[in-house]
Amino acid sequence: MKRVMMEIGLLVVGLSMAALHTLVCYKLFGLVATLVIVGVQVVIAIGIAWIKIRAPD
Repeated sequence: MKRVMMEIGLLVVGLSMAALHTLVCYKLFGLVATLVIVGVQVVIAIGIAWIKIRAPD
């Protein structure tokens, strides 16, 4: 149970960091630049996940 709570806590912290990062990008660069930055990061994350699924360590 402790491990599950730790995973949930890390997930919440990660989502909070992602939301804060998006908000800071929006305040600094505006909507279009934020969409480009977040879009590029999502594409990279999908690529990494795809590589991990296709060739696990």
